[in-house]
Amino acid sequence: MTPAPPTAWRAVWLLTRLRLQRLLNVSGKGLAFHRGGKSRPATPGKKRGRWLLGALLVLPMLFASGNIARHNLLNMHCLLDQVAVCQAKGSLQAGERVMAPVIAHLIEQPFSAALAGALTLQLALLWLVSLLLPLGMGELSKPDWDLEWLVTLPVDKGTLLWARVLERTLVNPLGLLVLWPGTTMIAWYSGQGWFSPLSGLFACLLLLALAAMLRTLIDTGLRLSLSPAQLRNLQALLSVAGLFPMYMGMSFGMGTGGFAHAWAAAMPAWTGWTAPGLLVSLLNARGAAAALPAVLLLAQCLCLMLLGMALLRRQLRHGVVGAGQREAGRKRSPANQSAGKWRARPGTVIQRRELTLLLRDRNFLVQTLLLPLLILGGQALFSGQARDLHELLSSPVLLASTGFFLGTYVLMMSAFQTLNKEGGALWLLYTFPVAVDQALRQKAQLWAALALLYPLILFSAALAWQDAWRWDMAGLMLLALAGIPLYSAIAVALGVFASDPLATEAAVKIRPAYTYLYLLLTGLYIVALAAGSLAQQLVFVVLTAALAVALWQKARDEVPYLLDPSASPPARVTAADGLIAAMLFFILQILLLILLKDKVAGVLTYVLLRLVYWRSKTAGVPRMTRGRHPWRWGTAGAAVSALCGIACTLVLQAPAAAAGGSSWDSLWLLALGVLAAPLCEEFIFRGLLQGGLRRSLPAWQAIGTGAALFAMMHPPSAMLPAFVLGLCAGLAYERSGALLAPMLVHAGYNAALLAYQLHA
Repeated sequence: MTPAPPTAWRAVWLLTRLRLQRLLNVSGKGLAFHRGGKSRPATPGKKRGRWLLGALLVLPMLFASGNIARHNLLNMHCLLDQVAVCQAKGSLQAGERVMAPVIAHLIEQPFSAALAGALTLQLALLWLVSLLLPLGMGELSKPDWDLEWLVTLPVDKGTLLWARVLERTLVNPLGLLVLWPGTTMIAWYSGQGWFSPLSGLFACLLLLALAAMLRTLIDTGLRLSLSPAQLRNLQALLSVAGLFPMYMGMSFGMGTGGFAHAWAAAMPAWTGWTAPGLLVSLLNARGAAAALPAVLLLAQCLCLMLLGMALLRRQLRHGVVGAGQREAGRKRSPANQSAGKWRARPGTVIQRRELTLLLRDRNFLVQTLLLPLLILGGQALFSGQARDLHELLSSPVLLASTGFFLGTYVLMMSAFQTLNKEGGALWLLYTFPVAVDQALRQKAQLWAALALLYPLILFSAALAWQDAWRWDMAGLMLLALAGIPLYSAIAVALGVFASDPLATEAAVKIRPAYTYLYLLLTGLYIVALAAGSLAQQLVFVVLTAALAVALWQKARDEVPYLLDPSASPPARVTAADGLIAAMLFFILQILLLILLKDKVAGVLTYVLLRLVYWRSKTAGVPRMTRGRHPWRWGTAGAAVSALCGIACTLVLQAPAAAAGGSSWDSLWLLALGVLAAPLCEEFIFRGLLQGGLRRSLPAWQAIGTGAALFAMMHPPSAMLPAFVLGLCAGLAYERSGALLAPMLVHAGYNAALLAYQLHA
């Protein structure tokens, strides 16, 4: 007996649920719609724990989006309503104490006509972003069109089209991210309190429904009329076009000099009757005054949706047959290709292949070389900072940071995507007469050279513009240029962990958590460029180089397992763990000194590493006690290092830092210096770093490298005695084989220096 076809409502629900399930699978959350019952056991996949990294990165994104929407509204209120206390500086610079009475007055009163018009313009711009960016994110360039097989389902065409619009309304995470914070803030400052997120979500879904209808019309019309090559070119154009309304919509909260504020002030009155204008009136209305904008908004949305559906039916009146992949196989005639002519062939074969891929894929070319300029230029243009070119060329920190940003953004769209751009042909790399890690190294060198072009052009123009040579500017430029090859290696290495070549969905071929991690590391380097201390800058450059080596070693271990759906490299301690731990220790040390004014970075690093090793059941974790005479080697090393430390203190005449404190301060310093620091720091620098280096280096090289990196964690005046301490602790660990020996060396050294300072 043939089952009856599903009803219209059930068909819409099934198709929408299919899209939601697809989104959940892509996001990697492991959620699903289960009906119960038993299913066959699946092949276990690789355990990466990426859900934790993703969860930690989602919260800052949500906070940043809400903060931008808040300052957009408050800044427009200050400028357009001419609030005296914040009109000159803007809400971001005025401070919370100054803005508190302004916000209270804003919530009590209805929005002014000027503010309502500006919010209408902002919602319209963000609505345009929710339309253009999903179109430019890869869907148009897919060779297969899902509507071609969806029409074969036993469902009426009208029901199928309504289901398609509904699922694109609900499953538009980018549109939700840009629109929902804005509508929520409008409701919040209209006095709706904690009901604002619900009101904002309802308003956001109305706008997303209109965007979904127009997106379906555009997508269907383009698929029916353009070839795959034309669609790829158009997708590159759309990915660029979506940036301008995004930066213009965000520029309302960035300053007071952008021309977007002038556009907002000149908004005509008739825009209040459009869908965004009616939404602003509805969210800001109180009581019965909300009835008229609500009725008009619903009627307008209904009419636009019905009109869009009529146009969709007309587009599909001759059926659903897209261009597909049939036109993609056209090749140039051999007669048109020049033969026998000598051409320059720079670089290796793999590098020339990568350049050919860049020149053929226009979307890749635009995202790699054009998008960084558009992002930087758009932010400067819409925020009014384009007029401050003099400040950019005369500020060494701003100039070096801008050049470094341009280079590393090029790397994020190129070197980070190295394996992802291989697509289904990744297996060909394993057939080349070159090892895969060597091929990746050649690609990293190529992208580093290309990424250096923009900073070199910018820095050359700045030096030519200067009246006199400035050594401080030249030094920061060199540090910025030195960081780009290092971040090219980091980008390629992180791209190995981020890529999933076996994934069928384009959205999951790159794990976004590693993209955010790369951006975080880039931001830390920019912070180091802005640091006033040359010693801290040089230390961070060296640690970045060490991190690049560490990640590269990890990536090299991962490469043989890329095409295996379940196997991963065995979990064991390597030198890369020590280098990564040293970098983490340095970053936490700076952050905690700024936030807590305390030295507990080593403890946090130790706890995190122990947790990771325990969860992953890592082999080769350094032993604490079992070894060859650890007490003897520890006592001898402590005596030698303590004598050297006291001698350096006498020569340098260092002040007695602990002499003026209370007894509790002395006890706290004693606990940190004699217990916590030896336990945590020796585990990192001797157990992980030196122990990992010892597998590939002679003993003296491993001890010297570990001692040098250990000394760089200290202030310049303490680097020499810290280096001697590292040598003594490294020798004690090498001879005893147990971490107890270097811990005793470190504890004895710290105890001797504290005792000398207390009695100095």
